[in-house]
Amino acid sequence: MTNKNKLPTEIVLTYKVKHNYDLKDLPTEFIKIAQKAVDIIWKNIDWKETEVKHRYKVGNKYKYYKTIRLIPKIPKDKDFKRELRNYLLNGWKFASHYVDGAIKVSYSTIESWKSNYMEGIRSRKKPTFKRPFVRVKNTLIKYDKEKREVRITIKPREEYLILNIKDEWFYERVKDFDIGEIILKNNEALITFKKQLNFDKKVAIGVDCNLKSLDLYHPEKGWIRVNVEELHRIKRVYDVIVDKLKSIYKKAPKRIGRLLRKYYNRRKNRVEDYINKLTSQLSKLFLNAIFIFEDLDKFNMYDKNSNFNRSLDRTSWRKIAKRLEYKSIVFYVNPHYTSKTCPVCGSKMESQEGQVVKCNNCGAFNRQFVGCFNIFKRGIKLVKKILGGVGVPVSGVESDDLLPNEPRGELSSMKPNPDVVYIVNLNGKTLL
Repeated sequence: MTNKNKLPTEIVLTYKVKHNYDLKDLPTEFIKIAQKAVDIIWKNIDWKETEVKHRYKVGNKYKYYKTIRLIPKIPKDKDFKRELRNYLLNGWKFASHYVDGAIKVSYSTIESWKSNYMEGIRSRKKPTFKRPFVRVKNTLIKYDKEKREVRITIKPREEYLILNIKDEWFYERVKDFDIGEIILKNNEALITFKKQLNFDKKVAIGVDCNLKSLDLYHPEKGWIRVNVEELHRIKRVYDVIVDKLKSIYKKAPKRIGRLLRKYYNRRKNRVEDYINKLTSQLSKLFLNAIFIFEDLDKFNMYDKNSNFNRSLDRTSWRKIAKRLEYKSIVFYVNPHYTSKTCPVCGSKMESQEGQVVKCNNCGAFNRQFVGCFNIFKRGIKLVKKILGGVGVPVSGVESDDLLPNEPRGELSSMKPNPDVVYIVNLNGKTLL
Protein backbone atom coordinates (compact mmCIF):
# COMPACT_ATOMS: atom_id res chain seq x y z
CA MET A 1 0.00 0.00 0.00
CA THR A 2 2.87 2.36 0.69
CA ASN A 3 3.96 2.24 -2.96
CA LYS A 4 0.53 3.50 -4.00
CA ASN A 5 0.76 6.53 -1.73
CA LYS A 6 3.62 8.29 -3.42
CA LEU A 7 3.11 12.03 -3.25
CA PRO A 8 2.74 13.46 -6.78
CA THR A 9 4.86 16.52 -7.50
CA GLU A 10 3.04 17.80 -10.57
CA ILE A 11 -0.22 17.84 -12.51
CA VAL A 12 0.05 15.99 -15.83
CA LEU A 13 -2.51 16.44 -18.62
CA THR A 14 -2.40 14.88 -22.10
CA TYR A 15 -4.25 16.09 -25.19
CA LYS A 16 -4.40 14.93 -28.81
CA VAL A 17 -3.44 17.21 -31.72
CA LYS A 18 -3.86 16.28 -35.39
CA HIS A 19 -1.05 16.95 -37.90
CA ASN A 20 -0.51 16.48 -41.63
CA TYR A 21 3.27 16.09 -41.49
CA ASP A 22 4.74 13.10 -43.34
CA LEU A 23 6.80 11.26 -40.72
CA LYS A 24 7.86 8.77 -43.41
CA ASP A 25 9.36 5.71 -41.73
CA LEU A 26 10.22 7.28 -38.33
CA PRO A 27 7.45 5.46 -36.32
CA THR A 28 8.32 2.12 -37.94
CA GLU A 29 12.07 2.53 -37.37
CA PHE A 30 11.49 3.68 -33.80
CA ILE A 31 9.48 0.54 -33.01
CA LYS A 32 12.13 -1.64 -34.64
CA ILE A 33 14.96 -0.33 -32.44
CA ALA A 34 12.68 -0.43 -29.37
CA GLN A 35 12.05 -4.10 -30.13
CA LYS A 36 15.79 -4.66 -30.64
CA ALA A 37 16.38 -3.13 -27.22
CA VAL A 38 13.75 -5.43 -25.67
CA ASP A 39 15.39 -8.46 -27.35
CA ILE A 40 18.84 -7.57 -26.00
CA ILE A 41 17.59 -6.79 -22.49
CA TRP A 42 15.59 -10.01 -22.49
CA LYS A 43 18.65 -12.10 -23.39
CA ASN A 44 20.56 -10.56 -20.49
CA ILE A 45 17.88 -11.09 -17.82
CA ASP A 46 19.22 -13.15 -14.91
CA TRP A 47 16.60 -15.68 -13.78
CA LYS A 48 16.91 -16.78 -10.14
CA GLU A 49 14.95 -19.46 -8.30
CA THR A 50 13.18 -17.96 -5.28
CA GLU A 51 10.72 -19.36 -2.75
CA VAL A 52 7.44 -17.44 -2.97
CA LYS A 53 4.61 -17.47 -0.44
CA HIS A 54 1.01 -17.58 -1.73
CA ARG A 55 -2.38 -17.45 -0.04
CA TYR A 56 -6.01 -18.31 -0.78
CA LYS A 57 -9.17 -17.58 1.13
CA VAL A 58 -11.17 -20.23 2.96
CA GLY A 59 -14.23 -18.70 4.62
CA ASN A 60 -13.02 -15.66 6.54
CA LYS A 61 -9.44 -16.92 6.91
CA TYR A 62 -6.42 -17.39 4.64
CA LYS A 63 -4.39 -20.52 3.98
CA TYR A 64 -0.80 -20.30 2.78
CA TYR A 65 1.49 -22.41 0.61
CA LYS A 66 4.94 -21.99 -0.95
CA THR A 67 6.26 -22.52 -4.46
CA ILE A 68 9.57 -22.07 -6.28
CA ARG A 69 9.44 -19.35 -8.93
CA LEU A 70 11.94 -17.93 -11.40
CA ILE A 71 12.37 -14.25 -10.57
CA PRO A 72 13.82 -12.03 -13.35
CA LYS A 73 16.60 -9.56 -12.57
CA ILE A 74 16.68 -6.91 -15.31
CA PRO A 75 20.15 -5.52 -16.26
CA LYS A 76 20.30 -1.79 -15.47
CA ASP A 77 23.97 -0.93 -14.97
CA LYS A 78 25.43 2.05 -16.83
CA ASP A 79 27.92 0.04 -18.87
CA PHE A 80 25.18 -2.22 -20.24
CA LYS A 81 22.97 0.76 -21.15
CA ARG A 82 25.92 2.55 -22.82
CA GLU A 83 26.74 -0.48 -24.96
CA LEU A 84 23.06 -0.92 -25.83
CA ARG A 85 22.77 2.72 -26.92
CA ASN A 86 25.92 2.58 -29.06
CA TYR A 87 24.70 -0.60 -30.75
CA LEU A 88 21.28 0.88 -31.58
CA LEU A 89 22.82 4.09 -32.96
CA ASN A 90 24.54 2.16 -35.77
CA GLY A 91 22.76 3.13 -39.01
CA TRP A 92 20.22 5.37 -37.22
CA LYS A 93 19.36 8.30 -39.56
CA PHE A 94 17.17 10.42 -37.27
CA ALA A 95 18.06 12.46 -34.16
CA SER A 96 20.05 10.32 -31.71
CA HIS A 97 17.77 11.25 -28.80
CA TYR A 98 15.05 9.06 -30.34
CA VAL A 99 17.26 6.08 -29.48
CA ASP A 100 17.22 7.19 -25.84
CA GLY A 101 13.41 7.31 -26.03
CA ALA A 102 13.32 3.81 -27.53
CA ILE A 103 15.50 2.46 -24.70
CA LYS A 104 13.23 4.14 -22.14
CA VAL A 105 10.17 2.57 -23.79
CA SER A 106 11.79 -0.87 -23.80
CA TYR A 107 12.70 -0.70 -20.11
CA SER A 108 9.25 0.55 -19.07
CA THR A 109 7.64 -2.24 -21.14
CA ILE A 110 9.77 -4.94 -19.51
CA GLU A 111 9.16 -3.46 -16.04
CA SER A 112 5.41 -3.57 -16.74
CA TRP A 113 5.72 -7.18 -17.92
CA LYS A 114 7.69 -8.07 -14.76
CA SER A 115 5.03 -6.54 -12.50
CA ASN A 116 2.30 -8.58 -14.23
CA TYR A 117 4.52 -11.69 -14.24
CA MET A 118 5.05 -11.44 -10.48
CA GLU A 119 1.28 -11.27 -10.00
CA GLY A 120 0.77 -14.35 -12.18
CA ILE A 121 -0.95 -12.44 -14.99
CA ARG A 122 1.80 -12.87 -17.62
CA SER A 123 3.94 -15.87 -18.61
CA ARG A 124 7.66 -15.97 -19.42
CA LYS A 125 7.00 -14.67 -22.91
CA LYS A 126 8.96 -11.74 -24.31
CA PRO A 127 6.92 -8.53 -24.89
CA THR A 128 6.52 -7.39 -28.50
CA PHE A 129 5.44 -4.09 -30.07
CA LYS A 130 2.70 -4.13 -32.68
CA ARG A 131 1.65 -0.52 -33.31
CA PRO A 132 4.15 2.08 -34.58
CA PHE A 133 4.66 5.23 -32.51
CA VAL A 134 7.48 7.56 -31.46
CA ARG A 135 8.34 8.72 -27.94
CA VAL A 136 9.80 12.23 -28.20
CA LYS A 137 12.13 13.34 -25.40
CA ASN A 138 12.08 16.87 -23.99
CA THR A 139 15.47 17.55 -25.57
CA LEU A 140 13.83 17.33 -29.01
CA ILE A 141 10.99 19.71 -28.13
CA LYS A 142 10.93 23.49 -28.13
CA TYR A 143 7.80 25.27 -26.85
CA ASP A 144 7.19 28.91 -27.79
CA LYS A 145 4.47 30.16 -25.41
CA GLU A 146 4.09 33.49 -27.20
CA LYS A 147 3.48 31.93 -30.62
CA ARG A 148 1.78 28.92 -28.98
CA GLU A 149 3.83 26.58 -31.13
CA VAL A 150 5.51 23.27 -30.34
CA ARG A 151 8.53 22.44 -32.51
CA ILE A 152 9.73 18.82 -32.67
CA THR A 153 13.12 17.96 -34.18
CA ILE A 154 12.98 15.07 -36.65
CA LYS A 155 16.50 15.48 -38.05
CA PRO A 156 18.81 18.06 -36.44
CA ARG A 157 19.08 21.25 -38.53
CA GLU A 158 17.13 19.57 -41.36
CA GLU A 159 13.56 18.54 -40.51
CA TYR A 160 11.13 19.90 -37.92
CA LEU A 161 7.47 19.28 -37.13
CA ILE A 162 5.51 22.36 -36.00
CA LEU A 163 2.32 21.90 -33.93
CA ASN A 164 0.19 25.02 -33.44
CA ILE A 165 -2.01 24.72 -30.34
CA LYS A 166 -3.45 28.26 -30.15
CA ASP A 167 -6.74 27.21 -31.79
CA GLU A 168 -7.09 23.94 -29.88
CA TRP A 169 -10.08 23.64 -27.52
CA PHE A 170 -7.87 22.79 -24.51
CA TYR A 171 -5.43 25.71 -24.80
CA GLU A 172 -6.99 27.80 -22.00
CA ARG A 173 -6.55 24.89 -19.62
CA VAL A 174 -2.83 24.48 -20.29
CA LYS A 175 -1.60 27.97 -21.16
CA ASP A 176 0.37 28.16 -17.89
CA PHE A 177 1.72 24.59 -18.18
CA ASP A 178 5.10 23.39 -19.47
CA ILE A 179 5.54 20.77 -22.18
CA GLY A 180 6.50 17.22 -21.22
CA GLU A 181 7.18 14.26 -23.48
CA ILE A 182 5.20 13.77 -26.70
CA ILE A 183 3.98 10.59 -28.38
CA LEU A 184 4.00 10.91 -32.16
CA LYS A 185 1.85 8.85 -34.52
CA ASN A 186 1.42 9.06 -38.29
CA ASN A 187 -1.38 11.64 -38.20
CA GLU A 188 -1.59 12.80 -34.58
CA ALA A 189 0.48 13.78 -31.56
CA LEU A 190 -0.28 13.18 -27.87
CA ILE A 191 1.15 16.19 -26.04
CA THR A 192 1.84 16.04 -22.29
CA PHE A 193 1.50 19.26 -20.27
CA LYS A 194 2.99 19.54 -16.78
CA LYS A 195 2.60 21.95 -13.89
CA GLN A 196 4.07 21.83 -10.40
CA LEU A 197 1.53 21.06 -7.69
CA ASN A 198 0.77 23.57 -4.98
CA PHE A 199 -0.06 21.79 -1.73
CA ASP A 200 -1.57 24.82 0.00
CA LYS A 201 -5.23 24.78 1.09
CA LYS A 202 -5.88 21.13 0.40
CA VAL A 203 -8.98 19.33 1.67
CA ALA A 204 -9.11 15.59 2.32
CA ILE A 205 -12.23 13.77 1.08
CA GLY A 206 -13.03 10.20 2.12
CA VAL A 207 -14.53 8.07 -0.68
CA ASP A 208 -16.49 4.90 0.12
CA CYS A 209 -17.01 2.79 -3.03
CA ASN A 210 -20.36 0.97 -3.23
CA LEU A 211 -22.12 -0.99 -5.96
CA LYS A 212 -24.12 1.92 -7.37
CA SER A 213 -22.75 4.99 -5.60
CA LEU A 214 -19.64 6.73 -4.35
CA ASP A 215 -20.18 8.09 -0.84
CA LEU A 216 -17.92 11.03 -0.02
CA TYR A 217 -17.26 12.76 3.29
CA HIS A 218 -16.22 16.39 2.86
CA PRO A 219 -15.09 18.28 6.01
CA GLU A 220 -17.15 21.35 4.99
CA LYS A 221 -20.11 19.97 3.05
CA GLY A 222 -20.58 16.74 5.01
CA TRP A 223 -21.90 13.55 3.43
CA ILE A 224 -22.12 13.59 -0.37
CA ARG A 225 -23.49 10.70 -2.42
CA VAL A 226 -22.42 10.44 -6.07
CA ASN A 227 -24.86 8.37 -8.11
CA VAL A 228 -23.09 5.96 -10.50
CA GLU A 229 -26.11 3.81 -11.40
CA GLU A 230 -25.64 4.78 -15.06
CA LEU A 231 -22.23 3.08 -15.12
CA HIS A 232 -23.78 -0.06 -13.65
CA ARG A 233 -26.64 0.10 -16.21
CA ILE A 234 -24.24 0.44 -19.18
CA LYS A 235 -22.35 -2.69 -18.17
CA ARG A 236 -25.55 -4.62 -17.45
CA VAL A 237 -27.09 -3.79 -20.85
CA TYR A 238 -24.02 -4.97 -22.77
CA ASP A 239 -23.60 -8.04 -20.55
CA VAL A 240 -27.11 -9.16 -21.54
CA ILE A 241 -26.28 -8.73 -25.25
CA VAL A 242 -22.96 -10.57 -24.89
CA ASP A 243 -24.55 -13.43 -22.95
CA LYS A 244 -27.15 -13.95 -25.72
CA LEU A 245 -24.46 -13.93 -28.40
CA LYS A 246 -22.34 -16.43 -26.47
CA SER A 247 -25.31 -18.80 -26.18
CA ILE A 248 -25.53 -19.07 -30.00
CA TYR A 249 -21.81 -18.79 -30.73
CA LYS A 250 -21.49 -22.39 -32.03
CA LYS A 251 -24.10 -21.80 -34.75
CA ALA A 252 -22.03 -19.16 -36.57
CA PRO A 253 -18.62 -18.66 -34.90
CA LYS A 254 -17.20 -16.13 -37.37
CA ARG A 255 -20.25 -13.87 -37.53
CA ILE A 256 -20.96 -14.08 -33.79
CA GLY A 257 -17.25 -13.52 -33.08
CA ARG A 258 -17.35 -10.24 -35.03
CA LEU A 259 -20.46 -9.15 -33.14
CA LEU A 260 -18.87 -10.04 -29.81
CA ARG A 261 -15.80 -7.93 -30.60
CA LYS A 262 -18.07 -5.10 -31.70
CA TYR A 263 -20.09 -5.08 -28.46
CA TYR A 264 -17.04 -5.64 -26.24
CA ASN A 265 -15.42 -2.56 -27.79
CA ARG A 266 -18.63 -0.56 -27.56
CA ARG A 267 -19.02 -1.50 -23.88
CA LYS A 268 -15.41 -0.59 -23.18
CA ASN A 269 -15.68 2.78 -24.95
CA ARG A 270 -18.89 3.78 -23.17
CA VAL A 271 -17.46 2.80 -19.78
CA GLU A 272 -14.24 4.72 -20.49
CA ASP A 273 -16.25 7.77 -21.58
CA TYR A 274 -18.39 7.67 -18.44
CA ILE A 275 -15.38 7.31 -16.12
CA ASN A 276 -13.55 10.16 -17.87
CA LYS A 277 -16.54 12.46 -17.43
CA LEU A 278 -17.12 11.31 -13.85
CA THR A 279 -13.52 11.92 -12.74
CA SER A 280 -13.37 15.25 -14.60
CA GLN A 281 -16.46 16.50 -12.78
CA LEU A 282 -15.18 15.29 -9.42
CA SER A 283 -11.86 17.09 -9.94
CA LYS A 284 -13.73 20.28 -10.93
CA LEU A 285 -16.23 20.10 -8.06
CA PHE A 286 -13.42 19.69 -5.52
CA LEU A 287 -10.51 21.66 -6.95
CA ASN A 288 -8.27 21.56 -3.86
CA ALA A 289 -9.11 18.02 -2.78
CA ILE A 290 -6.99 15.05 -1.79
CA PHE A 291 -9.22 12.03 -2.49
CA ILE A 292 -8.87 9.11 -0.05
CA PHE A 293 -9.92 5.73 -1.50
CA GLU A 294 -9.93 2.27 0.03
CA ASP A 295 -7.26 -0.10 -1.27
CA LEU A 296 -9.89 -2.64 -2.33
CA ASP A 297 -9.37 -6.09 -3.81
CA LYS A 298 -12.57 -7.44 -5.39
CA PHE A 299 -11.13 -10.98 -5.40
CA ASN A 300 -11.57 -11.16 -1.62
CA MET A 301 -15.17 -9.91 -1.82
CA TYR A 302 -16.69 -12.67 -3.95
CA ASP A 303 -19.09 -15.10 -2.26
CA LYS A 304 -21.45 -17.93 -3.24
CA ASN A 305 -24.14 -15.54 -4.50
CA SER A 306 -23.65 -15.39 -8.28
CA ASN A 307 -25.91 -12.34 -8.69
CA PHE A 308 -23.84 -10.38 -6.18
CA ASN A 309 -20.62 -11.48 -7.88
CA ARG A 310 -21.95 -10.29 -11.24
CA SER A 311 -22.89 -6.93 -9.73
CA LEU A 312 -19.44 -6.71 -8.17
CA ASP A 313 -17.84 -7.36 -11.56
CA ARG A 314 -19.75 -4.37 -12.95
CA THR A 315 -18.08 -1.96 -10.55
CA SER A 316 -15.04 0.06 -11.67
CA TRP A 317 -13.64 1.30 -8.35
CA ARG A 318 -9.97 0.87 -9.15
CA LYS A 319 -10.34 2.30 -12.65
CA ILE A 320 -12.12 5.38 -11.26
CA ALA A 321 -9.39 5.94 -8.66
CA LYS A 322 -6.61 5.42 -11.20
CA ARG A 323 -8.20 7.81 -13.69
CA LEU A 324 -8.68 10.40 -10.94
CA GLU A 325 -4.94 10.21 -10.21
CA TYR A 326 -4.35 12.05 -13.51
CA LYS A 327 -6.50 14.97 -12.36
CA SER A 328 -6.12 15.17 -8.57
CA ILE A 329 -4.15 13.73 -5.66
CA VAL A 330 -5.34 10.25 -4.65
CA PHE A 331 -4.21 8.29 -1.57
CA TYR A 332 -5.22 4.78 -0.48
CA VAL A 333 -5.98 3.47 3.01
CA ASN A 334 -6.61 0.07 4.58
CA PRO A 335 -10.27 -0.92 3.90
CA HIS A 336 -10.70 -3.29 6.84
CA TYR A 337 -13.66 -2.54 9.15
CA THR A 338 -14.33 0.94 7.76
CA SER A 339 -18.09 0.20 7.82
CA LYS A 340 -18.08 -1.57 11.20
CA THR A 341 -16.08 0.87 13.34
CA CYS A 342 -18.00 3.52 15.27
CA PRO A 343 -17.04 6.98 13.90
CA VAL A 344 -17.33 8.51 17.42
CA CYS A 345 -15.88 6.05 19.96
CA GLY A 346 -14.11 3.59 17.66
CA SER A 347 -15.81 0.45 18.98
CA LYS A 348 -17.10 -2.37 16.76
CA MET A 349 -20.71 -1.94 15.61
CA GLU A 350 -23.46 -4.45 14.87
CA SER A 351 -25.41 -4.58 11.60
CA GLN A 352 -29.14 -3.88 11.71
CA GLU A 353 -31.76 -4.03 8.96
CA GLY A 354 -30.94 -2.35 5.64
CA GLN A 355 -28.06 0.13 5.76
CA VAL A 356 -28.18 0.69 9.52
CA VAL A 357 -25.32 -0.14 11.90
CA LYS A 358 -25.58 0.33 15.64
CA CYS A 359 -23.03 1.21 18.30
CA ASN A 360 -23.98 0.26 21.88
CA ASN A 361 -22.42 3.51 23.15
CA CYS A 362 -23.26 6.08 20.49
CA GLY A 363 -26.45 4.91 18.73
CA ALA A 364 -27.32 4.07 15.11
CA PHE A 365 -25.66 5.29 11.91
CA ASN A 366 -25.98 4.76 8.19
CA ARG A 367 -23.43 2.17 7.07
CA GLN A 368 -22.34 4.11 3.99
CA PHE A 369 -21.89 7.32 5.96
CA VAL A 370 -19.80 5.44 8.53
CA GLY A 371 -17.65 3.99 5.73
CA CYS A 372 -16.79 7.31 4.06
CA PHE A 373 -16.25 9.08 7.39
CA ASN A 374 -13.85 6.41 8.67
CA ILE A 375 -11.97 6.47 5.35
CA PHE A 376 -11.74 10.24 5.77
CA LYS A 377 -10.32 9.85 9.29
CA ARG A 378 -7.72 7.32 8.14
CA GLY A 379 -6.87 9.61 5.24
CA ILE A 380 -6.28 12.52 7.64
CA LYS A 381 -3.62 10.48 9.47
CA LEU A 382 -2.02 9.47 6.16
CA VAL A 383 -2.00 13.03 4.79
CA LYS A 384 -0.44 14.34 8.01
CA LYS A 385 2.20 11.62 7.86
CA ILE A 386 3.12 12.32 4.21
CA LEU A 387 2.76 16.12 4.23
CA GLY A 388 3.89 16.61 7.82
CA GLY A 389 0.57 18.13 8.92
CA VAL A 390 1.90 21.63 8.23
CA GLY A 391 0.38 24.06 5.76
CA VAL A 392 -2.56 21.78 4.96
CA PRO A 393 -5.55 23.57 6.50
CA VAL A 394 -9.16 22.67 5.90
CA SER A 395 -10.29 25.38 3.51
CA GLY A 396 -13.11 27.54 4.84
CA VAL A 397 -13.18 26.06 8.35
CA GLU A 398 -12.85 28.46 11.25
CA SER A 399 -10.54 27.61 14.14
CA ASP A 400 -13.54 27.46 16.53
CA ASP A 401 -14.99 24.58 14.47
CA LEU A 402 -11.98 22.36 15.02
CA LEU A 403 -12.10 19.52 17.50
CA PRO A 404 -10.78 20.50 20.97
CA ASN A 405 -7.63 18.35 20.79
CA GLU A 406 -6.77 19.16 17.16
CA PRO A 407 -3.80 21.48 16.50
CA ARG A 408 -4.81 24.80 14.94
CA GLY A 409 -3.87 25.40 11.29
CA GLU A 410 -3.57 21.69 10.44
CA LEU A 411 -5.83 19.34 8.51
CA SER A 412 -8.43 18.23 11.02
CA SER A 413 -11.30 15.75 11.09
CA MET A 414 -14.74 17.27 11.72
CA LYS A 415 -17.56 15.91 13.84
CA PRO A 416 -19.77 13.52 11.84
CA ASN A 417 -23.08 14.94 10.65
CA PRO A 418 -25.10 12.08 9.14
CA ASP A 419 -28.23 14.23 8.76
CA VAL A 420 -26.80 16.23 5.85
CA VAL A 421 -26.64 14.35 2.55
CA TYR A 422 -25.95 16.03 -0.80
CA ILE A 423 -26.99 13.93 -3.80
CA VAL A 424 -24.73 14.47 -6.81
CA ASN A 425 -26.10 13.03 -10.05
CA LEU A 426 -23.31 13.04 -12.63
CA ASN A 427 -25.41 11.59 -15.47
CA GLY A 428 -25.99 15.05 -16.84
CA LYS A 429 -26.64 17.93 -14.46
CA THR A 430 -24.66 18.41 -11.29
CA LEU A 431 -26.76 19.00 -8.20
CA LEU A 432 -24.74 20.29 -5.27
